[in-house]
Amino acid sequence: MNLVVRFLVLPVTLVLAALSVGAQQRPVIASPVSRPANLAPARPVTQQTQESAKGGSGQGARLMPSQTNLRTTNTARPANQPATTGAASRQAPQRKPALVTKGYVKWMTIEQALESCKTERRKIFVDVYTDWCGWCRHMDSTTFVSPSVARYLNEKYYPVKFNAEQTGDVYFRDKSYKFKSNGSRGHHELAAFWLNNKLSYPTVVFLDEYQNLIQPVPGYQDAAKMEAIINYFGSDSHKRVPWETYERNFVPGQ
Repeated sequence: MNLVVRFLVLPVTLVLAALSVGAQQRPVIASPVSRPANLAPARPVTQQTQESAKGGSGQGARLMPSQTNLRTTNTARPANQPATTGAASRQAPQRKPALVTKGYVKWMTIEQALESCKTERRKIFVDVYTDWCGWCRHMDSTTFVSPSVARYLNEKYYPVKFNAEQTGDVYFRDKSYKFKSNGSRGHHELAAFWLNNKLSYPTVVFLDEYQNLIQPVPGYQDAAKMEAIINYFGSDSHKRVPWETYERNFVPGQ
């Protein structure tokens, strides 16, 4: 009888022991703790907050900026600025072209220049041109827009534009000059007089303060060459210095 009881009790004891061991080995999972609704989220710890915690607000505390992942950080953009993506956002900003300052010659007619000479005597600079002359237009768009050329002409001369094929009569130094027809074209007699009957365009003509002819200078002149020429006659250097010497020693912008 006792032997039978022992065989029955032993398995039950083993089962209870096994259950007790399993209960001791089972992991304990803590339930999530809810944060009150009015509690602000925890601030991430950065190098700056760590240094502040160590050094406090004292003078010896050294603040370091927190490191930022430039590839993932979103930067605030003004509401009216469009977003850029892809290659456009990585494209370098375009540099604005530098502004180029242009000069402007205060052109007048020969009649206006002669009238101005009655109150203030100056030399007269005449640009003799035609409507079909390509080099005349090129000199207008390059040479005469030079600030140094335009400034000197406006200050030292009465600058005149004269169309060598204009048809109106011009009264100059007690004489009337007319248009002279030659087939489908022609020329003005005053242009022929100033150019010594060598009609080529463009040609610039220099007259002194009393409208006497100093010299015509034929052909296209760039800004640097023109600046030297107008200074040469404007300063009366042509009366005492050979042109080659003056050109060699000329300093632009003087």
